[in-house]
Amino acid sequence: MKKKLFFSFVFVFLISSIFSQKNEVALAKARQAIDLMDKGKIDESIKLLEECIKLDTKDFTYPYELAYAYMLKKDYKTALKVIDKAKKLKNVNSQAYQLSGNCYSYLNEPEKAIKDYEEGMKKFPKAGNLHLEKGNVFLYQKKYNEAVSSYEKGIAVDPTFTSNYYRLALLFLDSSDKLSGLIYGEIFMNLERSTDRTIKMSELLLETYKKAIIFKSEDEIKIEFCDIVLTDKDLKKGKDIQFPLCAYFGKNIILATVGKKEINLASLSDIRTTFLNLYFKEDYKMHDNVLFDYQKNLLEKGLFTAYNHYIFQIGAPEEFENWVKNNQEEYNLFKDWYTNPDNYLKITSKNKFLRD
Repeated sequence: MKKKLFFSFVFVFLISSIFSQKNEVALAKARQAIDLMDKGKIDESIKLLEECIKLDTKDFTYPYELAYAYMLKKDYKTALKVIDKAKKLKNVNSQAYQLSGNCYSYLNEPEKAIKDYEEGMKKFPKAGNLHLEKGNVFLYQKKYNEAVSSYEKGIAVDPTFTSNYYRLALLFLDSSDKLSGLIYGEIFMNLERSTDRTIKMSELLLETYKKAIIFKSEDEIKIEFCDIVLTDKDLKKGKDIQFPLCAYFGKNIILATVGKKEINLASLSDIRTTFLNLYFKEDYKMHDNVLFDYQKNLLEKGLFTAYNHYIFQIGAPEEFENWVKNNQEEYNLFKDWYTNPDNYLKITSKNKFLRD
């Protein structure tokens, strides 16, 4: 199967994130140590990193990598000793608390893990990675509500950190609130353009649409994107009532499916196009949504059909290949636009998506 999800070329190399005032000898040794670590030569890597620390005692990077090496060896207690000392260094970051908390998790001490994550949150209030790890502890304990809350707090403080979207998408796509899963999942795919997780999400999203739009007969279509609960207090509000997003989504998506017989890339693209046209007549005023706004931009530029085929391609690879073959010019225009960093989905603290 050919996978055509586009790469965003981002090279993450922790030890060279800050070049100024680095000990060049230590930096070179650290690069060599990380290369050895990647090749599974952990003990050799540890020796080099210990030399780096002697050469530069004030840089957090080297003890962090040393602690990480010990964690790879599953020597979690030694990793904790190393990282706890490193937390006192000036250029420490949230990864120190992420690593120490993870070590406690591996030692089956979840309370200590959460304590470390929360300590890190106080020092680094915008660290979405710490909310992710705290949520993962709850997820492992099957405390799903607590996990969701932690992941969503992670989005609130760091709207561009992708892993919280990924975790939320997996949870909600496997729940009755599939709409939230679809939105979190598609936002994730736009922020993390091409990884194994993106490929998995592409397939999951198409599968979810197929499950949620049920063609019961030629004249009856049923949708199952979420459970809408209204109370008598809501109804007493009369015209002032604001329904949850799923109510507006459901109303418009059911109208958009009229005349369709099945869900495939072509029909789903048509459905989503009709949905946007209906939604942006009036209902968008009740629930502004960063993803729908981005889709509307693509629609106005004549790129939304190509985008839809791209997003869901892993779930229907043959259909995608055939569409590209027959619409190469359209797809190339989309590809050129979509891979331009100026056109990436931009999420901030002001326009971020969180469930109702």
